[in-house]
Amino acid sequence: MTLKAGLEVHQQLDCGKLFCKCDEFDIEDSLIFKRKLHATSSEMGNIDVAAKSEGIREFTYFNRGCNCLVYTDEEPPRGPNKEAVNIALQFAKLVNSTILEEVHFMRKVVVDGSNTSGFQRTALIATGGQIEYEGGILELDQICLEEDSCRHGENKDEYLLDRLGIPLLEVTTKPQLNEPKQVQQAAKALGRLLRACNVKRGLGTIRQDVNVSINGGQRVELKGFQDLSSMPQVVENEMIRQANLNNLVQGETLEPVIVSEYFEKRKFAIASKLIGWKGILGTKKSERNHVRMGRELADYAIKAGVKGLMHSDELPAYGISEKETGKLHEILDCEDNDAFVLIFGEEKMAKDAITRVSERVKMSGVPKEVRRVTPENLTRYIRPMPGASRMYPETDIPPLKLNNVQVIIPKTLDEREKLLPLNDEESKQMVSRNLDKRFESLMKHCKEPKILSRILLHILPNIVSKEMPIISDNEIIVVLDLVNEKRISKEGIEDALIQTAMGQEIQLGSENIEEEVKEFIDHLINEKSEFVKERGMAAIGPLMGPVMSEFRGKVDGAEINALLIERIKKEI
Repeated sequence: MTLKAGLEVHQQLDCGKLFCKCDEFDIEDSLIFKRKLHATSSEMGNIDVAAKSEGIREFTYFNRGCNCLVYTDEEPPRGPNKEAVNIALQFAKLVNSTILEEVHFMRKVVVDGSNTSGFQRTALIATGGQIEYEGGILELDQICLEEDSCRHGENKDEYLLDRLGIPLLEVTTKPQLNEPKQVQQAAKALGRLLRACNVKRGLGTIRQDVNVSINGGQRVELKGFQDLSSMPQVVENEMIRQANLNNLVQGETLEPVIVSEYFEKRKFAIASKLIGWKGILGTKKSERNHVRMGRELADYAIKAGVKGLMHSDELPAYGISEKETGKLHEILDCEDNDAFVLIFGEEKMAKDAITRVSERVKMSGVPKEVRRVTPENLTRYIRPMPGASRMYPETDIPPLKLNNVQVIIPKTLDEREKLLPLNDEESKQMVSRNLDKRFESLMKHCKEPKILSRILLHILPNIVSKEMPIISDNEIIVVLDLVNEKRISKEGIEDALIQTAMGQEIQLGSENIEEEVKEFIDHLINEKSEFVKERGMAAIGPLMGPVMSEFRGKVDGAEINALLIERIKKEI
């Protein structure tokens, strides 16, 4: 089985919305409005198959973060955001892509509710380029700048507007990945390159899609990976699914039959015979790699608005008796190796659903479609694969010339890590948390890089976890200066930062702190003279406790240890 896979990575940029200049803020009560969306034709007069599959639906939108009329589709877009364009150009130069001289935004028909206008604005910025990853070199196809979509709400056909309009950099690669592990390796490398630019970080700010085909067959787009670690298993499972479909006998259905009269408690019921498909529909008890076409057909039916379907491989069940199941076999004239599907719902929806199911049954091999990744590392149908018919020109945004735009190529994460005077692990953590610039600035006030590394990577997160006030760089500098003056110890840094953040006076050691420690040690050893003579140098451990308790946070433990050793040597 030969795999051919490529990536589509969508990365949010950290520079405001793409087509408005509104500041984001929290609205106590959501502004709610509704939109009814339907598919429209492209400039060539064709309706895209993916848009057509969505039908006509009404959506409810909740606006909590921005009351701009652009993203409620009440006024034309502004922009585009110049910083977003510059970030896109930076990345294009970073990967040696060919930048277009002039950019034209396009409208991409999207009527699944994820955009209030019924389309998404997108622009091609550059083509070509390449990245290095653990498995070799991967060529890029194109780099686009587009606006992000809405987030799903709690209920079906409900959406939240807070994410809508955030600039997205869409990077697509050529289908040159031939092993499931390579998909993960390439996605990781591409993500690290994107983070060299000014991009958002955190859960949901980057989304990786994978295009998969086997043996030269149709391309399937997989969306919604939870994390990179799941990629190899998902791709491997998808390869098995596609192989099963290629080996599947092409289905055939007969004219649907309305069977409402046999189900008194149901408003409308319709069924259809599937010739020779007994056992192919499957159940939850089917073997692990079963093709489970019943689940597949249910996903197609759901697009019509029904809740799903029932089928002969799983009946009698779900309130359908053995007698009713037998009656359906009789009505549909099913032979021993035949199957059937049964759909309940409103008449119009149910008829539409059975038509969609019939069309899917008649497809042979692997259909071109978009699928979502499930928590079980499998995939489920979302919609047909969209094509060029969904594109038409954006008339509200003039062309944008790029040939005179100058940008500075940013350093990669690898380059930034090598510049830090820390070990590999600390350098990776510092850069991955985007703390390296702060580290470089604060190092002007710190003599030991490891002290500052400990503050930024460990002490500050620990303080934040205690719900303490945010500590500014100026407050860190005050504490670092006191460490340099030996007024507080390394162990006392956290307490000192908490004290300054709470507006309290920092507990300092005196200017003669070393003499005070020596006097305390002298007094302690005089009291414990017999113990010291008996134990010798082994007395250091037990004596460290009282001294540290007295001078904790004021003198480093290493200095106290050295003074104890020096004094005990004199005693014995």
